Amino acid sequence: MVKLDNAGDAPGEIRCGSRLPQADGVGGGGSGSPKMLVLLACTRQKAETPQDPLTWQDFLDHERLQQRTDELKAYMRPARDMFTSPLFLESLEAVANLRKTFGQDAVSVLIVSAAYGAIAESQQVVPYDVSFGDVSLEEARWRGEHLGLPAAVREASAGYPLVLSLLGKGYRAAADLPGDDELPGKRIYLTGTHGLGWLPEGASQVRLGAAEMEAFGAGPMTVKSKVLRYFAKGLERGGLGAFADVLDHIGAEGFLRVALAGRDI
Repeated sequence: MVKLDNAGDAPGEIRCGSRLPQADGVGGGGSGSPKMLVLLACTRQKAETPQDPLTWQDFLDHERLQQRTDELKAYMRPARDMFTSPLFLESLEAVANLRKTFGQDAVSVLIVSAAYGAIAESQQVVPYDVSFGDVSLEEARWRGEHLGLPAAVREASAGYPLVLSLLGKGYRAAADLPGDDELPGKRIYLTGTHGLGWLPEGASQVRLGAAEMEAFGAGPMTVKSKVLRYFAKGLERGGLGAFADVLDHIGAEGFLRVALAGRDI
């Protein structure tokens, strides 16, 4: 079992082996029915890969986009069926397990697309070759603003007591996350080893490095989805009480405790 202790010197983050206290003043949540939003990024791996997928230039002109979309209509499918990276697929499996346990409305998914903006699982998309992972953070921010991502993500997140982000740094930059504003509810960011430099009140982070990969049996490309998978199993065992722990205590600490409990089932 991975031990959580009180070592560390930065607010609002937690790691296997070190618990770092969050800033004072973060309110607790309630013990109502689970309701959460999961933020996922689109992936370069697609279910269909035509020779001429959409490019960023196609999304800068509405008429051109419509024409190119018509050309690729045969490849169109819901977003949840388009992206096929191991992280994306395992994340959706975890979401499906949570819905099976707590009901369809317990978990919503918002996909941050480098081409379409903030989209629902059911939105119809065609293949594209656009990513926030292969441009500078400045370019990602500009593109995100063009797509209306910061406002769309905040609006979509507002009604959820718990938001879990699996976004990488380019996608976070495009959505201007975590930003400077105090956020309602709990916002938990699963990040890489370096973590986030700034967290507003109401947000916390779980940095996932070598210790976490070993603890959860995952590699660097799938550790986020693996932790989400075990979090779903931990909630299945712990029920509403486990969810309340995430809301009522330091978000990241409660989240990781539930995930570790799911790992040990």
